[in-house]
Amino acid sequence: MTAFASSCSATLQRRYDRMHGTSSTTPTTDRSSRAPDDRNVQTTDPSYRKDYDRVVDGGNTAGNVTPTSGNADYNQQLLSQYMEMDKLAEVVLYELDNLENRYNTMLNDYKNARSSSRQVMAMELDKISDDRLVLYKAYTNIYRNGKSDWANVKRDVDNTLREIRKKN
Repeated sequence: MTAFASSCSATLQRRYDRMHGTSSTTPTTDRSSRAPDDRNVQTTDPSYRKDYDRVVDGGNTAGNVTPTSGNADYNQQLLSQYMEMDKLAEVVLYELDNLENRYNTMLNDYKNARSSSRQVMAMELDKISDDRLVLYKAYTNIYRNGKSDWANVKRDVDNTLREIRKKN
């Protein structure tokens, strides 16, 4: 019975040693003189990151898919969102271009206008300048906050565009 117990103990010890890269048969060898095992290499590599969701779920994450950079569906959704952001930004730039043209035209008219109509034109130029500023802010909002909160950003920019179009 003692021989069987020591045989099982020795087998378990060898299995443990193989799994953990240690050796109990050579007591003179210490950890610092051995080559580093895979665990140490992985933890010292800055690009390595252990997926603890898989560890917790036992490797089955099919029911709970979290958006990660390696997830193809997430990447496709992000690509679609960026395309929408670019399209909306192009519309904002188009409206800015229209306002810029109106501003330049009105500024040329202002140069040649009589003093009585200059006051009205100055107020109109101020409104166009304010509208341009609002559109610039909407444009920067698309790229600053669009990735994290696209639904609200899109709604805000669309409302801004509607208001500007109503004024002009």
